[in-house]
Amino acid sequence: MGGDFYNILIFSKKAAAIRRYRLPRPLAKLILFFIPIFFILLGYFSFDYVIMRQKVLELSRLRGETQLQRSQIHFFSEKIGELEKKIGGMREFDRRLRILANLEGSEESTRRFFGVGGPSHEDIRETLLLQRNEEELMRQMRQDLERLDEEATAEGNSLKELESLLQNKRVQLTHTPSIWPTRGWFTSGFGYRISPFTGLRQMHEGIDISNRIGTPIMAPADGLVTNIGREWGFGKILVISHGFGFITRYGHLSRINVKVGQKVKRGQKIAEMGSTGRSTGPHLHYEVRVNGVPVNPIKYVLN
Repeated sequence: MGGDFYNILIFSKKAAAIRRYRLPRPLAKLILFFIPIFFILLGYFSFDYVIMRQKVLELSRLRGETQLQRSQIHFFSEKIGELEKKIGGMREFDRRLRILANLEGSEESTRRFFGVGGPSHEDIRETLLLQRNEEELMRQMRQDLERLDEEATAEGNSLKELESLLQNKRVQLTHTPSIWPTRGWFTSGFGYRISPFTGLRQMHEGIDISNRIGTPIMAPADGLVTNIGREWGFGKILVISHGFGFITRYGHLSRINVKVGQKVKRGQKIAEMGSTGRSTGPHLHYEVRVNGVPVNPIKYVLN
């Protein structure tokens, strides 16, 4: 190094020659000044590049999570819509069952079927989906889930009530006279008629069915035998209490096949047709009484 120049010597292993470069002193100082700055800037930009790359990767990850969340929101929104349809179907089935079983009038069930107006919850969610308003959609979905939970609880209570009512109805129906007590010819109906013995108009509190002596007589419903005996005019009689206010009476019997206090089932043989008492021929006198009042037995014959 001498004068106004710096000498730079470069030795090479492959060549015996030595390369020499001469740099003016001002240029050498300038180079020495910018070399640290260059490495500082290189480090800064390298660090900034790493940070920016991490931010890009984080942003990409967040976008992926957002897209996944958006897909999940859409999925659950559709599921809520399906649940609404299913609960609506259950409500309609509940309503039809109540109509068929004549069980309408429950305050809870009536309240749930009042008419409402305005857009449906499904329409609101569909609008929010199109607007990509996830925050508002999430709020609407939470409200829908709370509403569906209340409706499902109410529907569960209604179905329990309906099950209990139908169970009571089933028991009542099995104890309601509903079949012909015997086979034969219908010879006299319920109501006022001219007596074949006196020729006077009098009330006939049952119906008469004629057939051969010994024709089987069946219980028209489940019940309990409460009386067996003889009555003037009706001969051998049988009385069955079916509960729920129903009583059936059978007259002019030739034989009785059950005992007082015995439980009987619908269709079970309980007696045989005869002509005991005041009778013009073998037949069954059959009565149905509701809460002690004679009613037309034909109204309680379904077969």
